[in-house]
Amino acid sequence: MRFYKRFILLTCIILPLGAMAQIRYSAPLDGEISKKLWSTQDSKLVCRLIHDIPGFGHADFKTYAGRERKSSLEIYPKLGINQPSSMRFIATKPEWQSGGREELLGKVDLYNGFNPYAGATLSWKILSALNDGKQVLMPYTDEKRAAGQNIIPTLSPLGFKKPYDSYLNCQQNLLKVNYNDVQMLPLAFLFRTSELTKNSQERLKSQIEYIKQDASVKKITIKAYAYEMPNRAENIKVAEERGLAIKAIYTEAGIKEEIIDIEKFNSLTLPRAAETEGTPEDHSITSRSALILLERDSSLIDRELDANVPDVGAETGEY
Repeated sequence: MRFYKRFILLTCIILPLGAMAQIRYSAPLDGEISKKLWSTQDSKLVCRLIHDIPGFGHADFKTYAGRERKSSLEIYPKLGINQPSSMRFIATKPEWQSGGREELLGKVDLYNGFNPYAGATLSWKILSALNDGKQVLMPYTDEKRAAGQNIIPTLSPLGFKKPYDSYLNCQQNLLKVNYNDVQMLPLAFLFRTSELTKNSQERLKSQIEYIKQDASVKKITIKAYAYEMPNRAENIKVAEERGLAIKAIYTEAGIKEEIIDIEKFNSLTLPRAAETEGTPEDHSITSRSALILLERDSSLIDRELDANVPDVGAETGEY
């Protein structure tokens, strides 16, 4: 512990760098301590690879569940960002290795009150450099808190490999959907039955897997329809059966019955079969359907999972 504190003090000493000075934050060379600076947090909605930067804060690499797998890097300085600036990401050999050139991986703009953020392209370039044994310097300036000096937080390759492998493995278990993918789910039934098509069964299964992971889902509304039967009464009967069949799938999967609501089909809105053009088969896409709507408790929503993930810094490095 005495060595650790002494190293942190040394890495924060202001050093001359031409006309500019720098304050550098980096991991100690002690292997046992450095191994503890990289960690992971795994779930089926988001995978996190976290690096503590002693004296500065931490950096979080994240990959989110969804049909389109998205990744990002967000940096959390303890003292925040206090003025507009820019942060560069520079890969170089670590201090204990000599030689080699620096490579600019990319850069991002900084804004007062917001954490530094990089999108998928730049974050994966940074991870690739770390996996190759390089350190990544992230210099920026702060006129208010550092008198215009270069502040250089550093991502260390020490202890990186094992947590990085866990981070990659976590992504294999991420759900293939997120809330935006399943909050409104159309389904289809086989003709004149309450049995879902195979494709709809798979889609409903994916939605149920998501609901089990998101504690904020407070209500499931089922709207089932039927237009392909010979008369109004039979249409209403089949629509009711379809709603109950979907509800049964939810409860058998362990979803609480009290959050499920079947919206009754209004017979006044049902046209007679003879009033529709063509045969029942012609209307199969719309007449054999159901719509599932999800609602969430706003106090329990993890807003980070819903956030847009722009590819910031994608075209800013060396090529």
